Order: sequence, then C-alpha cells, then structure tokens
Amino acid sequence: MNKKYTVLKIILITISLSLILDAIVGEYFYKKFIRKNFLDIDSSYAIKNHIFHHDFKKNFKGLAGWGNVNYDFCTDGNGFRDSCSNQFNEIKQFDIGFIGDSFTEASGVSYEDSFVGLISSNLKNKKIANLGISSYSPTIYYAKINYLLSAGYKFKEIIVFLDLSDLIDDTACYILKDNKAMQRKTFPSCYKNNAIKKNMIYNFFTSNFHLITQLYNLIKSKIVKYEAPNEIINHTRSDWTYNYKKENHNNYEYEESIKIIKHNMLKLSKLLRSKNIDLSIAVYPWPSTLKNDTENNKQVKLWKEFCSINCKDFYNFMPPFFNEIKKTNFTEVYKKFYIKDDVHVNSEGHKVISNFFIKNYNK
Repeated sequence: MNKKYTVLKIILITISLSLILDAIVGEYFYKKFIRKNFLDIDSSYAIKNHIFHHDFKKNFKGLAGWGNVNYDFCTDGNGFRDSCSNQFNEIKQFDIGFIGDSFTEASGVSYEDSFVGLISSNLKNKKIANLGISSYSPTIYYAKINYLLSAGYKFKEIIVFLDLSDLIDDTACYILKDNKAMQRKTFPSCYKNNAIKKNMIYNFFTSNFHLITQLYNLIKSKIVKYEAPNEIINHTRSDWTYNYKKENHNNYEYEESIKIIKHNMLKLSKLLRSKNIDLSIAVYPWPSTLKNDTENNKQVKLWKEFCSINCKDFYNFMPPFFNEIKKTNFTEVYKKFYIKDDVHVNSEGHKVISNFFIKNYNK
C-alpha cells in the first residue's frame, strides 16, 4: 500500500510541477521557439475604406500569416494583391478582374500558388487583376467596382467568385447605402460559427498550458486518424444550401435572403452592362458542401439560372472536387485540397481551380 501511495504521490507531484512550470514559462518558450516564425508577421496591409469598407495598402511587401502558414504578401500600386515583382505596377486597364472574398484573395498561399496567379501565368497575353479581399460579398463587389470604374479603371470582363458565405455577409454583415458598403447593426455577430462547441476545460488548458497542449496535439496526431473538425464540416457560414436557419441570416426567411443577394448582383450586372463590360460568375464548394450536400446544390442552381440572363460565362467548380470524392472519400479529398483545420483550399486546391478554369476559358 505504501509503495503504491508513493508512486501515486510522485505522479501527482510531477503533474503538478509540470502544470506550474508550463503556466509560468510555457507561454514564453512557446512564443520564443515554437511560434518564433510567426512573430514577424505584418498585418498592417489591411486598411479601412469609406466606400467599400476595407482594402489593402498600395505597394505593400511583407510576411502574412494564416493559421500555421507564413507566406509573402505583396500588393501593387493599386492595392491589388499581386506578385512581389509587380509591387509598383500602377496600370489601370485590365482584361480580367477577379473579385471575391478570402478564397479569391488566396488566404494561406503565395500569390504564385493562387488560382489567380496560376491563371495569370497561363494567360500571359492578358492583364489580370485580383480585386478579392477577405470578407467581401456582393455588397462590396458592387461598391468597389463602381468606385474603380468612376476612378478611371478599365476592365473587359469581371469574374465574380461567389462564396457560400456571401449570403450571410449580405444579410447580416453589410448593406448598400448611396453606393457605399456599410456595416449592418448585426455586424458584430455575423462571423460566428455555431458549429464550434465550446469546451471550457479544453479552452482553459490551451490558453494557460501551451507546452502541454503542443505535446498533446503531437501525440494525438501520431496515434489518432485525422478527421476534419466538426466546425469545418458543419460550418454556419456555408450550410444554407442544405440547412438554412434564418437566425443566422438576420432573421430573414430563405426567399428574402436570396432576394437581397440577387438584388446586389443584379446591380453589379447592370453597372457592368452600362460600361460594356462582361460579367461572369464562378461557384465552388466548401468542405461542408462536399461532406453534406450534392454536386448540383442550391448555390449552383441559383447562380446558373442568374447567369442564363446576366452573364457571359458560368464557371461551376463543384464537379472537379465531387469527382475526387467519387474516387476516394471526403477525408482524403479534404486532406489533399484544403488547408488543415480550415475551409480554404491549399495550393493543390488552387491548381484544380486554375486548371479547370483554363480548360473552360480557352473553349
């Protein structure tokens, strides 16, 4: 009995000392040695804009971070994300302007590995601009393009990469007033994800015991088969195509939400038509789409019908990803084409987008 008591006592003392040591110096060592590569990240490239809510600094060059990834981030003389070799490019005439949110901005990858960068390198005879920035939506697409056209920018075609999260953004985050994108009163709550289940004990440990958390994650990655987290495969901002909840969309009924986002895209369509600029639309899947929805989902049907009247082309990027599901399974496709524990595609996913686009664009 005494021997067992002694062993138990030693274990408890060891655990207690480890927790105390981690609480005292764990954060310092974590930042100094584990997270040291992220200390020089410069996020100052993101700035406010009184016309279209937020923008990028012009002629920026620095190191950006997304999750556990670092990458070079550059903008040209217009504030458009571009290759660092074009940092001081100030041309205002473009053949194609791509616009969208973080997917189009290409959060988590270098410009050269993004689908806009890859397309640009393939279509060398085309002048291409990446107008996309994280958290954009049709409200901002219209406000920004309207501003750029009034400022003397020229485009032959605008291709809008409509994100599944755009519906929440247009109903709960932004509203158009006098051609300006303004925040709605519900803006503070429009980026929540109800799929995230708060675990108070886990959150306490991750916030206070950094080294033990890292050790736990390392051991877990070696012995437990990886599965995409619940907050990724059941994401509030993308599940409206199969699980619409009006409380996530400013209490609008489904038909009302669709009317709002279509109205904003129709304004953009009319604006471009008045300037003899072609409009094309692209749609693509989130991980939750691949896991829980069908290839011919509501996002596809909505914008395919809209494009039958208002667009030059409609690019549907659902098939190339769903075809991969048919070959293997969701988990393998997620691991191959998406950033780990994230909803954004990685460099391999961007290749799928660029290859499929080039193939259809050349037709």
